[in-house]
Amino acid sequence: MRRNIWCLTAAIVTTLIFGSVYVAFQQIGRHTANMAPAAAAAAQLQHMGSDVMAGPRLELTPDSGIFLIVYDAGDVPISTTVTLHGTVPSVPDGVLQTARSLGTDTVTWQPEPNLRMAIVAKEAAGKVVVAGQSLAPFEATDRMTMSFLALGWLGSLLVITGACAARTLNIQGHLRA
Repeated sequence: MRRNIWCLTAAIVTTLIFGSVYVAFQQIGRHTANMAPAAAAAAQLQHMGSDVMAGPRLELTPDSGIFLIVYDAGDVPISTTVTLHGTVPSVPDGVLQTARSLGTDTVTWQPEPNLRMAIVAKEAAGKVVVAGQSLAPFEATDRMTMSFLALGWLGSLLVITGACAARTLNIQGHLRA
C-alpha cells in the first residue's frame, strides 16, 4: 500500500489542479460578463439629464444584448430599453438599496427560470442606473471549458492509473522472480 501512495497523491493533485483551473476560468468569464453592463451604466450616468432613452424597447431574452433601466429616488423605473412580457422588469429592491448605499452593486439576476442576467447598478443624483446582459453566452463558454477540462482530467487519471498498474505489475513480477 505504501508503495502506491504516490498514485493517490498524483490523482488528488491532478484533481485539485484541474478544479482550480476551472474555477479560475469560470470566475474570469463571470467578471467579463459585468464589463459591458458597467460601461453602459457609466455612459448612461454621464447623460443623466436626458431620462428618455431613444429607440424601441427590446424583450428581455437570453439573446437581447445589453439593456438599461433607470430608477428614480422612489425605486420606480422612469426609463428603460427593455421589457419582460411587455412590462418593465423590476430588479430586486436589495440591488437598488445596495447601489444607493455603496454607490454600486453587481449581481446575477434571474427574473424568471432560464433567464439569467449579469447586472450592474450604479447610483447618481438619487437615481439608480441598472445595466445588464444575458449570461447565456458566458455560460455556454463555461460549459465548453468544463467539458475540455473534464476530458483532460479523465485522461490524466487514466495515465496515472496506467502508471500505477504498470508499477504494481512490475513489483509483482520482481517478487515472483
